[in-house]
Amino acid sequence: MDFLKNRTIKSIASNTFFQLISKVITMTITFTLTIIISREYGSYGYGLFTLFQSFPVLFYMIADFGLNAIGTREISKNLKEINKIFNNVLFLRIFLSLFLVLVSIVATLYLYDDVNVRYGLILGALIIVSQTLVSTTNIIFQIKLRYDLSSVSNVISYIFLLVSVLLLVSNKVDVAILNFIYVLASFIAFGINIYLLKRFDVRVDLNISREYIKELVLMSWPLGLMFIFSQINFKADSIMLSLLKLPDLGLNNIQSVGVYGLPYKIFEVLLVVPTFIMNSTYPALLDSYNLNIKKFKDNIIKTVAVMSVVGGLVSLLGYLFINHFLTFEIIESIFGPEFTYSKQLLLILFSGIFVFFITQPLSWFMVIRDKQKILPLIYAISAIFNVSMNYYLIPKYSFIASAYLTWISEGIILILLVIFTFKYWPRNVR
Repeated sequence: MDFLKNRTIKSIASNTFFQLISKVITMTITFTLTIIISREYGSYGYGLFTLFQSFPVLFYMIADFGLNAIGTREISKNLKEINKIFNNVLFLRIFLSLFLVLVSIVATLYLYDDVNVRYGLILGALIIVSQTLVSTTNIIFQIKLRYDLSSVSNVISYIFLLVSVLLLVSNKVDVAILNFIYVLASFIAFGINIYLLKRFDVRVDLNISREYIKELVLMSWPLGLMFIFSQINFKADSIMLSLLKLPDLGLNNIQSVGVYGLPYKIFEVLLVVPTFIMNSTYPALLDSYNLNIKKFKDNIIKTVAVMSVVGGLVSLLGYLFINHFLTFEIIESIFGPEFTYSKQLLLILFSGIFVFFITQPLSWFMVIRDKQKILPLIYAISAIFNVSMNYYLIPKYSFIASAYLTWISEGIILILLVIFTFKYWPRNVR
C-alpha cells in the first residue's frame, strides 16, 4: 500500500507490531488471571467478575462518543493546533465520563437488588473515567504513529495488575476488589502516558474553548451513537443473561454470565487484531484521502482485502484448533469443571469472527468520507436486532443463542456497510 507523505508500509507495520507485542504480553496476563479467578472463585465468582467488567463498558463507550476519531482527524488536518484539540477533547471526555459514572450507579441501583452485585458495580464504575483518560492520550500516539510508547504504559500497568491480583487472590479477597484493581491499573497507564506526551510538546492545560467544544460535539455525535449501539451489540447479552429467566442448564444467572464470559474474553482479545491494524492504518488513509483520491481508493480496497484474508485465517485456524485440540478434559483441568460449555461457545464465536475484521475498514471509510451520520442508523438496526433476539431466545437457549447472535448481528452491520460503501464510493476520479 503506497501511502503518501510519511505514512508508509514500514511505519504501519512497525506500529501494528508494537501493538501486537504489547497485546501478547497483556493477553498472556489476562489469560493467566482468567484461569486463576475462574478456578479460585468458580463460575459464580467469575460471573460476578464478568458482570463487573461488562456493565461499565456500555457507559465508557458513551464517554468516547467518537471524539477520539474526530480528534485524530482534526489534528491530521492541522498539526499546529494539536494542544488545543487534544485538551478540548480531553476536557469533554472527562466531563462525560464523570456524568456517566453517576448514571451507571443509578442504573445499578435500579436493575440489581443483590448487595454484592451493587457493591461491585458501583466500585468498578470509576473505570469509565480511567479508561477514558488512557484512550484520550492515545490520540497523540496514533497521530504520531508511536504506539511503541503507548505500549510501554500498557505493559507496565498490566504487570501491576498481575502482581496485585495474585497477592489479593492468595488472600481470598472479594471479587469486587479484584475488579477495582483494573481501575487502578488504568490510572497508572494514564500517568505514564502523560509523562511520555511531553516529548511531543503536548501538555494538559485548561485552555478550553466553549465554541470548539460545541464544534466537537456536532462533529462527533454520529460516531458517538455508533459506538453506543456497537457496545450494546457486544455487552447487552451478558447483562441480559444476568437478568432474564434461563432454561434449566444447571446454572443460575450469575454462573451463566461466568460460563459465557470466559470464551467471550478469549474472543474479545482476538478482536484487538483488526483494531490495531486500523489504528495504524487510519492516519495513513486520511493522508491519502486529503492528497490523492485515486490512491485513497486503492488503499481502501487493499485494506479491506488484507483484513478479509487475515480475518478468514483467524476464523478458520481458531475453529480448527478449538475443535481438534481443545478437549473438554483440557478445559476442565485449566478452568474447572463448571466451564464445560466453553468449547461449544468458542466454536460458535470463532465461526463468525472474520466478519469483525471486514466491518472495521468499511466503518472508517464512512468517517473519512464524512458520512459518519449514516453509521448510527446501521449500528442501531443491528443493536435492535441483537437485543430483541436475545430477549426472545435467551429464555429458551441461554448463552448458546447469545454466542450466535454476536456475529450474526455484526453480519447485518457488514451487509449495510457494503451497501453504503458502494453508494458513497468516489467516482469519476483518475
